[in-house]
Amino acid sequence: MATNDTIDLWDEPETIDIGKGLTMTFLRNSDYLTRVVMTAEHDDFQVPLHYHETHDEIFRVVKGRVRYTLGEPGAKFKAWSRLRATTRFYTPEDGEIVIPRGTAHAVFVEAGEEVIVEEKTTPMDEGKEVFFRNFFAAGGAAANPFAVMQIFYHGDGYPVLPAGLRFLEKGLVTILGNYLAPFLGYKLKYEAGKLKKH
Repeated sequence: MATNDTIDLWDEPETIDIGKGLTMTFLRNSDYLTRVVMTAEHDDFQVPLHYHETHDEIFRVVKGRVRYTLGEPGAKFKAWSRLRATTRFYTPEDGEIVIPRGTAHAVFVEAGEEVIVEEKTTPMDEGKEVFFRNFFAAGGAAANPFAVMQIFYHGDGYPVLPAGLRFLEKGLVTILGNYLAPFLGYKLKYEAGKLKKH
């Protein structure tokens, strides 16, 4: 790391292991930001219901099939009811799938399915890479909840709670991620203000 504590993401490993049979590659000079490759050795892969407030998320399945649960764009999604959500498998034939900001979504891939998924955001910035690098540096799904909420707070991520009340979801992330996590000594490995711009 440089003496001014600036981190150049382009000096970091381009591909990281994110679990058994799972890798994530941060794409450079591409229309997409990340590529996740799941080999036949991976266990069930699940991303719980969440949403983003400032970014649209765009994905495409390059190989295999991925089950996405998508809420209505901007709806006050109730995780327990599934009344306002659709769940279906997406394959390469579906092309690009746009998840508008504010739309609750979840991801699931069954163990052993060979899958390649690429993802980008609008606006396109380093935020997604910073989020993922922090998340996996902290331990991924096994990370301490305070660390996860801190990463969510700085990375435009909000979990969907059963009542589906956005003010509670934002409050939880703000209190745990912005106040309690730093108070308890949690720090982000990658901070947006300390990244070298390209």
